[in-house]
Amino acid sequence: MATYTTTLEGKNEYLVAIGSLDENFTLEKEYKVTGDPSDQTSTCSCGQFNRIRILCGHALKVLDLINIKSLLAQYILKRWTREAHSGTVQDNQGRNIIENPKLDDMLRYKNMTRKFLNLAHRAASHPRCTLLVNNTLDMLSKQVEEEINGFSRAVDPIIVPTNVAPPIDLVSTTSLKKKEVETKTSKRKRN
Repeated sequence: MATYTTTLEGKNEYLVAIGSLDENFTLEKEYKVTGDPSDQTSTCSCGQFNRIRILCGHALKVLDLINIKSLLAQYILKRWTREAHSGTVQDNQGRNIIENPKLDDMLRYKNMTRKFLNLAHRAASHPRCTLLVNNTLDMLSKQVEEEINGFSRAVDPIIVPTNVAPPIDLVSTTSLKKKEVETKTSKRKRN
């Protein structure tokens, strides 16, 4: 929006400078930009597109001046497209960029964490439920370790006792005691 453009004598050549919109309107260095409406391209002397494969504001302004409103595929990096997830993406040196190999693991972890957290929240206020969850998690932990280590055997179905009472010591430790508070009678000194 805040650009200064001057048309040069050459064919579709412009001098373009981008300004700031603050109270001290200043322009940056002018760059020579050539726009070609026939093949819908723009080249700028700042060289940003050649360095990082992203069009600079100067080149975009010239494309706008020559009435080109949509960019060609050569100006759009594949990682910015919807197809980038399914295909191979390359960086500006032509090296293949691998999608996050642990993404599926991370999504499964997030899902299980949410389920375990909800279960723990619900069971924490009931001692019998807490004991049930603890016992079940102990058995499940053993089965998971066996599966990971490759020693999985035919596992009997998990039978969770429904009439388990919490141990007496668990119930007694949950009772709260009133805290003794000392009252201080000292007065502040005033100067």
